[in-house]
Amino acid sequence: MRLNAVLFACTLALPATALAGPPAAVAELRARADALRAAGDYDAALAAYQAERAAGGDTADVWKHIGWTERALRNDRAAAAALERAVALDPRDREARDDLAALELSRGLRLTGWLGGTEPGTSKQAFEGQVFYGGLDRVEALGGASWTDNIFYTAYKAFAEGSWFYSSDSYLRAAFTWRSYGYTGANRPTPDSNAYENVPRPEVEVSHWIARRVRVGLNYQLFAPNFQYDTATRIVNHKLSGDLEVRLGGGFTASLMAAALRDPSPGRTRIKGRTLPSGMTPDATLAAPDYVCGTDAATGNPIYCAARTSVVQRTELLLGGGLAYDADAWGASVRYIPNRDLDAGFSWSIVSGLDLRPADRLSFQLIWIHDRYSSLSGLTFAGKDGDIYWATARYQLLPELALAGGLKWVKNPGPADTSAAPPSRNDGTLLLQLEYRTGVF
Repeated sequence: MRLNAVLFACTLALPATALAGPPAAVAELRARADALRAAGDYDAALAAYQAERAAGGDTADVWKHIGWTERALRNDRAAAAALERAVALDPRDREARDDLAALELSRGLRLTGWLGGTEPGTSKQAFEGQVFYGGLDRVEALGGASWTDNIFYTAYKAFAEGSWFYSSDSYLRAAFTWRSYGYTGANRPTPDSNAYENVPRPEVEVSHWIARRVRVGLNYQLFAPNFQYDTATRIVNHKLSGDLEVRLGGGFTASLMAAALRDPSPGRTRIKGRTLPSGMTPDATLAAPDYVCGTDAATGNPIYCAARTSVVQRTELLLGGGLAYDADAWGASVRYIPNRDLDAGFSWSIVSGLDLRPADRLSFQLIWIHDRYSSLSGLTFAGKDGDIYWATARYQLLPELALAGGLKWVKNPGPADTSAAPPSRNDGTLLLQLEYRTGVF
């Protein structure tokens, strides 16, 4: 009886042994798959892991690697199914369980709120809320709204965007943003040369990686604002930009940007009710000639404002670039950006940043922006410099919950008081962010 039992057990084991194949061949498939995944060739890596599974049988470990690779390919449903299979085969595999939970949280509805805003501009206060959803394979959706007190004006913004990843990192994005501005300060609309009231802005963007070392991008924006001074007049502006990003090796990445901007020329455009740009004289030949709207306190000469709007379009070419370095625990970057707000308020800007990641749950971000105001931004600002400092710390309290806080400080050449009455301008802004991942698909 004992011999029969042994023979029966061996008979049951034969199919599994036959499927398993030589251990050396299975190990070779694993090494090849791991190397392909590390190199970013996820399609080939997935095929190699599947070959390993066919040769070595179902194991929690191979299904876990299949799940990781499917996730890199943005096949989230297949990744979740693979990780669920790994957990079913080995419920004690904590890494598989944690990765499955993290995947579900990253795909689900995510709610984020900011006090102080998300843009390192000259705001003294801002509130913003965002909703993100990634529950569909290769698709991400984002929407939100914000209110900003930007010292020189207040602004409301609503936005929505969707991205389709046709490969692991390459995508096509469509977005729409609506901004509404209100200029309430005594120096309005300084420092913006062509101040707008409502700005609808649709845009499309494609970003494509070539051999995971070179990225090329193309972006088109159409924005059709009306003027803050003359709300009855609406114009159409265009911006077409391209960028090139090259991974140089050793953690270094270089980037180049070129753009063509078609918008009103700040120095040649008359806007009803706005002071004539510097160097522009009153035109008596207009049906409604320019009129005196004030007196220069220093010289006593009259200040002329336009009695009608006359837009002169221009095409401006913008060139910029940057360099970045990224390591396991830190990264740094610097970029040169011309006319970064697209209204000729700034001539150029230098944006530099430092990211520190001393622990898995803790990170720090430092940003310094140095702006050179253009000659068209008004006498108070023309040709002068401004600085914005941004520092935040972020901590992952729970897998579902993250908290960030910090401070933004603005140093600009403008007057301390930009309103008709005190209080004076406050350059310090408290930053607070709360992010909650619901896990709801």
